[in-house]
Amino acid sequence: MNNSNRPFYKGVQGFTRQFESDLVEAAEDSVYYWWWAFMRLSPVFWYSRHAGVAPKNEAMARAFANAGDLSKGLFKPWWKATGASVFAEAKRPASVRVVNMDQLEEHRFYPEGSSLLLEVPLTIRKETILQQVKRLLALEHEGRALNLAATSTAQFALHTKRYRLRTLELEYWVLLYRMLYPNISVLGIGDRLQISPSLRVRGVERKVYSTHVSSPHDKLQSITGRYLYKAQSTLANVERGSFPNATKPLMIEQPFGAKHHADFLAATGRRLDVVSPWHAWLQEQYYDDLRHQIIRKNNLGKDVIGNSRIKAQIPKFLAGETDLTA
Repeated sequence: MNNSNRPFYKGVQGFTRQFESDLVEAAEDSVYYWWWAFMRLSPVFWYSRHAGVAPKNEAMARAFANAGDLSKGLFKPWWKATGASVFAEAKRPASVRVVNMDQLEEHRFYPEGSSLLLEVPLTIRKETILQQVKRLLALEHEGRALNLAATSTAQFALHTKRYRLRTLELEYWVLLYRMLYPNISVLGIGDRLQISPSLRVRGVERKVYSTHVSSPHDKLQSITGRYLYKAQSTLANVERGSFPNATKPLMIEQPFGAKHHADFLAATGRRLDVVSPWHAWLQEQYYDDLRHQIIRKNNLGKDVIGNSRIKAQIPKFLAGETDLTA
């Protein structure tokens, strides 16, 4: 395939890949994976699939329609069926070009205001040329303030290119943990996920620290709490088709309107005496993922996990009800 005809993606390093298999691998290591992962955690999108009802909010309805089949927990098939098209850019990025003065009438200039025309003399040193070009460019170009995402033409356009995959990953795991275990403390989530391994809180009493000193408990709770707060906003925005975006959006109290709101709450709500269909689905889809993540983060290898006593404690350890003891 000619390079100019290949699809390209602003969230994939280098935009293009020569082979489809290379692109799938690159996409799985990119921001697009976390976009898909957050969409799967949406109770709104789940209910739309479960009940066959589209959200009333226009942005939510459009995002849900574009999201494709989120019922299965495998990214690669979803990418091939949906992601590769909804994240693809309709236009390739502009590039620096030489204007052929002999064919000036045939040259198609970029839209007015989107380019800078310079005459570069070839009779001076290249270093001098570069210095002068940089100086002139600095007067016209926005530099780091330039919002590259704003020029996107994809159906699912990146909200910003200023993100860290590690941050999105931590937001995801903290949010998933809260969804599966709504009663565990924020501190417990941070400890089990080892959000900040240097902050050791297990088996350490808060009271051993002076009231004038911030304890590891306070620090870990604050760090984890920020991730959870941002993740909840990220989830609310991804339901509107905006990602990565951790700004707090306006709350939509009845995403399916008054007619379906009671059914939506019944299907996704949390009661002590009833496991809702939504939470049953979460447990089925994600319990093993979270369990493996916690085992890995806490270095519970085969030798440790093989201890029958420790193995029996894992469910309560995940729930924050007990610490592991040998």
